[in-house]
Amino acid sequence: MVYKNMNQKRGSRGDSSQILSNLGKRGQVTIFIIIAILIVGIILFYYFYLGPNWSSLTSKQPALDRCIQKELNTQINKLSLTAGVVNPTFTSMYLDENYTFVCYTNEYYKPCAVQYPFLKDSFEKALTASMKPIIQNCYDNAINDLNSRGEEVIAGTIKTTLSINPDGVRMIIDAPTVTKTDGASAISKPIEINIYSNIYTIIMIANSILQFESSYGDSDVSSFMFYYPDLTVQKIRRDDNVKLYIITDKKDIKYRFASRSYAWPPGYGNAFN
Repeated sequence: MVYKNMNQKRGSRGDSSQILSNLGKRGQVTIFIIIAILIVGIILFYYFYLGPNWSSLTSKQPALDRCIQKELNTQINKLSLTAGVVNPTFTSMYLDENYTFVCYTNEYYKPCAVQYPFLKDSFEKALTASMKPIIQNCYDNAINDLNSRGEEVIAGTIKTTLSINPDGVRMIIDAPTVTKTDGASAISKPIEINIYSNIYTIIMIANSILQFESSYGDSDVSSFMFYYPDLTVQKIRRDDNVKLYIITDKKDIKYRFASRSYAWPPGYGNAFN
């Protein structure tokens, strides 16, 4: 009986030690959790109150967007007058206005040779090139404005991506700009500009006309206006067998080009008249 009681006492002491050990482990876990919460709190406090200030360049993005967007519409209208060709040299004059030849042959009874097989790609390249100095100017003005406010700005190299799609024109401008305010630094994010425009549809119509001209020597413009009532497609036939096409919309886009295909000698008339 005596040995049994001693064993029971020893068991009680062992259980107490185990309990204390478990409490110690729980306490360590609790301490680790509290430390982790404090670390997260310090990081959040630094990020929101003491960390990098992103407001500098982002606050200028709306003004930068407006500057670029306005000029983008202007350049679309300007390039449309030359079928997307910068400084065209092969043109036809009509009423003191030049029409760029997109399909031409100087022979009779022969189809025209396509001068610009990818009208959309040509337009995108020309639009990107024409916008490059404009974007640089808008960007420089935004940087100068930040400098005038006492902010230290390190300008980056501008990279532009432009695409014409059914919804309009999409442009992404990436210029990694570093701004420093109160000892904190921030890098600007790329700017995305989207404008609604009919230029994609207009170029697709011009491309269809180009295919008809190079294959059959003429096209029926009334069918295009039936499917696209918001657009006007005009064809002017001249005595020298040159045809002038004008595609316009309600937003002042006037896409113009010329073609000479399956021409007839003087005095033989024209099979399409």
